Amino acid sequence: MTPLDVGPAPALVGEPLQVSFRAMGCAAHIVVHGGRPDMLVTAERRIREYEARWSRFIDTSDITVANRAAGRAVRVHEDTLAVVARAIEGCRQTAGSFDITMLPRLLDQGYTHSVVTKAPAPAVSATRVGASSEIVVDFARSTLTVPVGAALDLGGIGKGFAADVVAEDLVADGVLGALVNIGGDLAVCGVPGVGESWYLGIEDPSDRANHLTCLRLGCGGVATSGTTIRTWIAPDGSNAHHIIDPTTSKPSRGGLSIVTVVAGDAATAEIFAKAAMMLDGPRAMAMLAAAGLAGLGVGDDGVIHRSETLASFEA
Repeated sequence: MTPLDVGPAPALVGEPLQVSFRAMGCAAHIVVHGGRPDMLVTAERRIREYEARWSRFIDTSDITVANRAAGRAVRVHEDTLAVVARAIEGCRQTAGSFDITMLPRLLDQGYTHSVVTKAPAPAVSATRVGASSEIVVDFARSTLTVPVGAALDLGGIGKGFAADVVAEDLVADGVLGALVNIGGDLAVCGVPGVGESWYLGIEDPSDRANHLTCLRLGCGGVATSGTTIRTWIAPDGSNAHHIIDPTTSKPSRGGLSIVTVVAGDAATAEIFAKAAMMLDGPRAMAMLAAAGLAGLGVGDDGVIHRSETLASFEA
C-alpha cells in the first residue's frame, strides 16, 4: 500500500514529517502533518513496545508468557488485553475464518523461526486450534488466560491494531493528520494538510512500480494480506505460507494470491483480509460487500476481483 499524495501546501503547515524503520518483522512508515519531530520518535517507540509485548518470537512478550502458562491467568499489559479482545471478536465476526489460535498448525507447517533474526521462536507444547472462544480476557484483573493446550499468535492483527492506536494518538496529541503503515496494515486519521482525503495506491503485485487503483480515504484503515511474501518449503515438501485456513489446518488455497480491504480501522481491515484469503475471488468480494467493507483481490491466475463497494473509495 503506497501513499500517493500526503503532502500539504507548505504555506499552511509546512512539509510533512516522515520516518521509516523496521518493526514487527516488516517495513513501517509514519507520516504526520502539522506535528513535531519528537512525535515521530514517540510513535516509533510505541510500535516497538507493542512488538515487545505481542511477538511470539520474543521470550519475554506477554503472548509468549501467556502461551507458556496456558490454563492459568497471567498479568499482561492493558494493550495486550485490548488487541486479544479485538481478535476474539474478529473470530466471531468471520465465523472462525480469522483465528489467532492457529499457531500449532503454523508450527507444523514449518514457520518456526523469525524471518528477521532467523532465531527460533520460544517453544510451545500446544496442539489445540479453534479455541478463540475459550480465551479469557479479564480487564478488571489485567489478566489473560490462554486455553489449555492452545497457543496464540497475533500476527497481522497486531500490526493493524498498533497502526490504529498510534495514528489516533498522534491526532489526539495535536497533529493535523497521521498515516501509520506497518507492513501493509495502514491507518489514517485526521487530514493530510490540505483537503479532507488521503490518496493511497494499491500496488500491482506483478509490477510494484504501478498501481491497480488509487483509493481516496478519510479516517480509516486498509490492510493487505497475501501468500507471496512469507513462503517456505513445509516438512512434507509442499510449498507453504503463513496464512492458515482454520477449516483445513493447512496454508489457504482459496485461489487469491493477495487481497486488500478497506474498513473503518486497520484492525478490522486485517481481520477481513485474512478471512477473504480463505475464499475464491468472487466469494471473497461478496463477503466483504455483505460486511459493509470494500476490497480488491488478485487471483492466483492474475485475474483482478473488485467488490461492488470499492468504487465509492476509488479516486
